[in-house]
Amino acid sequence: MAKRHSTRTGHLELLFLRLEELVLANSGEDEFEEIFKLLIAKLWDERNQLGQFRDQGDADRTAAAINNLLQQAVREWPGVLDESNSRLTPGHLAICVDALSRHTLSEESLEVLDGFFEFLVARGTKGAKGQFFTPRPVVELCVRMLRPMPEETVLDPACGSGGFLIHTLNHIRSTAGGNGRPPDLWGFDFDGRTVRVARALLMLAGADASNIVRTNSLIQPQTSRAVQRQADSSTIESVCASRIQQNGGFDVILTNPPFAGDVRERQLLDRYHLAQGKPRVERDILFLERCVNLLRPGGRMAIVLPQNKFSAAAYGSLREWLLRETRVLAVVGLGRHTFLPHTHQKACVLLLRKPLDGKQTQRDYEIFFAVSERDGKDSKGQFIFKNGSTGSIWERVDHDLDAIAAGFDSFCEAEGVWGE
Repeated sequence: MAKRHSTRTGHLELLFLRLEELVLANSGEDEFEEIFKLLIAKLWDERNQLGQFRDQGDADRTAAAINNLLQQAVREWPGVLDESNSRLTPGHLAICVDALSRHTLSEESLEVLDGFFEFLVARGTKGAKGQFFTPRPVVELCVRMLRPMPEETVLDPACGSGGFLIHTLNHIRSTAGGNGRPPDLWGFDFDGRTVRVARALLMLAGADASNIVRTNSLIQPQTSRAVQRQADSSTIESVCASRIQQNGGFDVILTNPPFAGDVRERQLLDRYHLAQGKPRVERDILFLERCVNLLRPGGRMAIVLPQNKFSAAAYGSLREWLLRETRVLAVVGLGRHTFLPHTHQKACVLLLRKPLDGKQTQRDYEIFFAVSERDGKDSKGQFIFKNGSTGSIWERVDHDLDAIAAGFDSFCEAEGVWGE
């Protein structure tokens, strides 16, 4: 019997590339969908200790066993798979099963599976849409700076594979233990594949994955029915009606909206203050206004935006609107390698709080500024790890974001930010 072993993300990536070379590229089927089904079947088999994800001695029997696992997973993990059978031929499927059965996925941390799922999705078309997955050290920085707490309602309206939500859950579990009700996590994204990945990861983390919904987060309740029908989606308000009504909005928003692309639909733009009188508006600007409006009074937010929104003269009115409508807490400049190998786009993290009275009246106040000079990546976008490092990716990668998070904590204490 082949020796079983656990693996790291890089090993899983090599495995996928090998399967792609041997089988998937010649199968005529969607590579992401078929490898995703195999992973779900493997995880279901391991979680329930069924011992069925293996070579059954015959390709047809192996295929029948895998499809049976998929059918069980579809029933118990709704919304993760679009269909309950592999489209690979029994011969192709048997080769993939034999290779993957040598790995034990359930022994790995969510971090490893998260990284591999993102690797699979990133091989698609997300980069062309300006939708780049947020490096996990940056996600962890945002969570540590914003400090979500038990019982709070947390939203990511561009959730991708759920990185901000997973890190929020892990942060609360590590800092609060079992005290208090778990956070109310909500994620929305227009990309169906990433929504299914996010649901899978949250289920594996023991969280409620039914709150991960596919929708166009920029559509508001007042947007014309024609635009809503075209998007074939609900609004955040309609999905979260009771939560928003009870709290007046979300307690915490953590997000990294798409960097690229303009919105031109007049009926959608008419619902945004920052789009008034303009024929088109960059998508991330609309996300910023949308997030501010979705916060409850006193709610707080961390959002990753391109650096030009903070420096270019063309966005002066945007910055004036931010200062008028919110209490800006911090701006953190991220390193130039942060989003490599996908893009050279420089970005910043903006942290803010929505005033209790709805508008910012204190015109003069201190803002925390920081620039990361060690982003933990090389010029090819590969993580730079500390020698002999262990633990999470936050602990292993050679970055200075921990110092920035500590500096922000000291700033908040000195300024009495959270007591305002």
